Amino acid sequence: MKPSSEIRYLASGLIDREEWDSWVRGSANRRIYSSSLFLDIFSPGWEALVAGNGDVFMPLTRNRKWGITYLFQPIFVQQLGCFYREGISCNTKEFLDRAHGLFRFADISMNEMNDPGECGYRSVKMTNYLLNLDRPYEQMVAGYDKNTLRNIQKAGRLRIELRPHNMAGDIVRLFAGSAGRNYPNIRRVNYIRLQNLLEKGLDEGFIEIRGAFSTRGRILAALCMLEDYDRYVFYFSANTEEGRKYGAMFMLLDSFLKQYAGKGRVFDFNGSVNPGTARFYMGFGARAVIYHRIRMNRLRFPANRLKR
Repeated sequence: MKPSSEIRYLASGLIDREEWDSWVRGSANRRIYSSSLFLDIFSPGWEALVAGNGDVFMPLTRNRKWGITYLFQPIFVQQLGCFYREGISCNTKEFLDRAHGLFRFADISMNEMNDPGECGYRSVKMTNYLLNLDRPYEQMVAGYDKNTLRNIQKAGRLRIELRPHNMAGDIVRLFAGSAGRNYPNIRRVNYIRLQNLLEKGLDEGFIEIRGAFSTRGRILAALCMLEDYDRYVFYFSANTEEGRKYGAMFMLLDSFLKQYAGKGRVFDFNGSVNPGTARFYMGFGARAVIYHRIRMNRLRFPANRLKR
């Protein structure tokens, strides 16, 4: 079935947050990234394209640079794109065309259930990794590779202790001081927004942070899990050199998989373009799925060199 009306543009001030979130909850491909809470934190002033009464909708995460307003993919938000109700057909190209008419530049990630097809825009295939939690833990462990099992056992022999760690600022600083140095596009404002999200999630119960500690009480690594509507997401992690050496992240992730095994949801590893990280995910039996990153550019030189 097609949406009941043409695509309309909604400015930020015209979006009813309660109504928007009801659309998100009712969508067939719902993701917490598209909730007003995430969008308000990571893309203040976001807008939207909507068909019908929320039959199909697409958040527009906008930014401004050099006097140019453009669409970008917020850091710490993996996928957005078009969302739609069950039984409604979604023409992704129509929404992309409408967005292209409003913005002369865009670099955005669609979600796994959006197929841009021959949309006429530059499309890059991105890889996410998923694991079905439809089996008992013992059966899931049988799908781990030898390296994963070896690292979990090593961490156990070293008596690494796992326990909740609700100091969001500590985890953000740990990441910024280690892996964050490899991502120069992550700025201070991005870390502030991430910390705000983690604190909000801890308060409301949709985020759980677990730390791995040495026998002397030093934090070696931490892993943040996000409870999405139909899945659990490996949302954010931080590691130390000592933690990498001792296999702490293997033990942390295994502890969450043990907790969620058999619940019938999907475990989302949140993807990576890093081959080593991809191997880490696949070592737990994850399967690869594709989503698309779309880039539109009708700017003139030198503005067409714009980066977010």
